Amino acid sequence: MLVAPVAAGLAASRGGPPAAVLFFCAAALGGFLLRTPLQVLFFSKQDRAAAWASLALYGALALGGLAPLLLRYGRLGLLGFALPAGALLAADLLVQRGRRSFGLWSELSGILVLCLGAPAAYYAARGSLGADAWGAWALSALFFSGPVFHVKLAALQHRAASSAGLGGAVSRARRASVLYHGAALAAVALGTVLGRVPALAALPLAAALLKTWRRGAAPPAKTDFRALGYREVGYSVFFALCVSAGYLLR
Repeated sequence: MLVAPVAAGLAASRGGPPAAVLFFCAAALGGFLLRTPLQVLFFSKQDRAAAWASLALYGALALGGLAPLLLRYGRLGLLGFALPAGALLAADLLVQRGRRSFGLWSELSGILVLCLGAPAAYYAARGSLGADAWGAWALSALFFSGPVFHVKLAALQHRAASSAGLGGAVSRARRASVLYHGAALAAVALGTVLGRVPALAALPLAAALLKTWRRGAAPPAKTDFRALGYREVGYSVFFALCVSAGYLLR
């Protein structure tokens, strides 16, 4: 969810100073990795020395990438993207502190923020924002919101395999997932017809719809969530390749 939107945004920008692109990738990676040592420092009394070392390393990576973009390339607009990213990190830490979990709308909001990596990468490369920057963001947000529904369906099917009385919940989750993926594909198809997004972008959305339809059609069964996670990574790679190729070939 970090890499694919950035790849989409860079492809949509169709290039920029290579050094600026590398600096942005370093800043984005460093900022993303800060989450883990911060979690340790906030919630654990073990391995704090290692956490401080990691925090210093990732912070240096983030600042080392961001500083040249601001001072050498004048990409001051990146600070506007840093604000929602920082707010998302703070919200994540607060939720964990209260030992709660994100609800549906909180998860979707977080995805919308993480997918801002697409227009941020576009801006870092070109120094301005265009329609394709926000098209890459919309494609990323539509695609990565899908697994929220799909994984919930898989979790309910997993529970229903050994617990009675969950048939209604599974049916509602199945309906929600299929409807969401169908609507997302329809939105992307409309975008391709209007010339707003590349036609290849519809392929991973169609694959995701088929994926969740097949799972919904299957009876409840125990789920190997590690395998499910790896499959989601594969779909994400497919998305990044299709969208990047689509923008580059336009």
